[in-house]
Amino acid sequence: MRQSLTTRVLLATAFVTALTALAPTAAIAREGGARSVGNGIKCATRAVRQADGTITYQYVCYKGV
Repeated sequence: MRQSLTTRVLLATAFVTALTALAPTAAIAREGGARSVGNGIKCATRAVRQADGTITYQYVCYKGV
């Protein structure tokens, strides 16, 4: 009886720890790695295609959701 209770507590603790460890990763994936600068504005470095077909990297800011 005591061993099964201890096992349940350890499993629950491991689950909560894993869940809290993965939460920031999910948030970064959802935002696409963009950094919040305040007031709902997100900024990130993005590859931008130019009119002549070349690709340059620019710091782009946009209104987040």
